[in-house]
Amino acid sequence: MLNIPRRVRRRLTPVAVLLLLVLGVGWVAQPPDSRVRLALRFNLGRLAERARGTDARQLRGPARHRVDLGSDVGFLIKTGYGTRHRLPEQLGALSRRGVLGPEGRGFLVVVGDWTAANASDARGLGVEVHDAIKTVMESKIGVEWHEHQRFNKYRSMQGAVAAGDEERALLLGQTYGWELDALKFIMGMELAYRRLPLKKWYVILDDDTYLVKPSLELLLGHLDPRKPQYIGNAVGDYKGRFAHGGSAVLLSGEAMRVLFTRPEVVAQAYIESLDETWGDRLVATTLHKVGIYVEERYSHHFSGEPPKLARITRDRICSPVVSFHGLRMPGDMARVGARLAGVKEPVLWGQLWELFGDQPMERYGRKPYPAGDHVGPSGEATRRWEGVRDGDDCRARCDTESWCLAWTFARETGECLGSPWVVVGDGEGGGGDEGPRVSGISWKRMEPWAHQCRRP
Repeated sequence: MLNIPRRVRRRLTPVAVLLLLVLGVGWVAQPPDSRVRLALRFNLGRLAERARGTDARQLRGPARHRVDLGSDVGFLIKTGYGTRHRLPEQLGALSRRGVLGPEGRGFLVVVGDWTAANASDARGLGVEVHDAIKTVMESKIGVEWHEHQRFNKYRSMQGAVAAGDEERALLLGQTYGWELDALKFIMGMELAYRRLPLKKWYVILDDDTYLVKPSLELLLGHLDPRKPQYIGNAVGDYKGRFAHGGSAVLLSGEAMRVLFTRPEVVAQAYIESLDETWGDRLVATTLHKVGIYVEERYSHHFSGEPPKLARITRDRICSPVVSFHGLRMPGDMARVGARLAGVKEPVLWGQLWELFGDQPMERYGRKPYPAGDHVGPSGEATRRWEGVRDGDDCRARCDTESWCLAWTFARETGECLGSPWVVVGDGEGGGGDEGPRVSGISWKRMEPWAHQCRRP
């Protein structure tokens, strides 16, 4: 302790108390969405995450809260005119697994950016389509905004749909769809909250998102819906840290109640949706205004990629995975649903090899290396080596780095890519040493963690 004379301490004490009082009053005076609050929460959260890590034990033990997906959870599915063909396959996969309850009670809202031209068009999808943008324009925003460029783009696309010009409607959807998507989120949430009242949880997902039922049940069973909770795959900077919409977003019933009892906040969100780039970020910035922030400790349970491209890291290998995103091609959703059809227990990240790989994980750690790319799309954490001779040389580069878990060698360019994660891969890498790409994993590093998941 500093050797400060008693007389000096007596003088400094009231100054320190006054300073703390001023800081405390200043903190209380800050609005919930102030940058000061957001920056402090973000940085403290980073420190807590480093200290805590992604602890799989947080979901161990008996569930504290009873949740029945069919009756206690309302699902909001977002789609667009250009991607509406995905809906039947997604609804079939999720309904067969018992994720979705009956339309109108379990999942009500399929939010689109168009109105079905006729009854046969609606029957082709098998569900009622709620045109969120039309509702925003007609009842949620003043007439002074009706000529906004996004509404004009919506009217252009709607005109093409009504005229039966499929080619033009699809072109407009591909061109403007990402802009119009930002208008769907808040309106979709309000529709779900009003038409599916008193749900414990509400889940927002895209039409290319798959939910793993046992994993979702486990997660929700350990969360209290009576608290305002906002959960998902957290991305973005401190000013607008948000749950990635494609990975699925979980909102407790209490969070929805808090938001929709603040009509002035909701009304402002509709105005902001006209210029917001990402609707899922708008959800976060709107919730910030009522003091609700994304809970990052559960981020690692959500995948922003399909199963074969999901990044398996050593700190999440034993954790359950709740969702997969990016199942866009015909048959993708059905294949994932069929592969997981017999699964009764939560699916762990480390089990993705067993479920979706051609061979056990350990096989990818020795020669001859099976076909495929087990690094996947590169990112900031990957490292690239040039002038590499062959697969063995690439593997040696990876082995010298303690963080490296997977490597891929491109024969044509002589480049080697290493990553601190592994992916199952799509099997398009070529035939071992004779193919254009050679890839493998560091099984010596992965084996202890993989075996740890199998312990009771």
